[in-house]
Amino acid sequence: MSYANLLPYLLNNAMVAMSLAKIPQPPFPQGYNSNGACAYHGGVPGHSIEYCMTLKHKVQSLIDVG
Repeated sequence: MSYANLLPYLLNNAMVAMSLAKIPQPPFPQGYNSNGACAYHGGVPGHSIEYCMTLKHKVQSLIDVG
């Protein structure tokens, strides 16, 4: 299952909350993608939801606690 498909389920079941991020400014971090917008971070550009490390870590912690 993709993170884009998983996010609505997690939000609807109050397992995660949106994490609004500030818009990155130059110099951009390594891996910055101006074409990507992360739904978990409120559409902030820089990466897509599939490459969102914050969400990946949150999902892994949910898996770890069962």
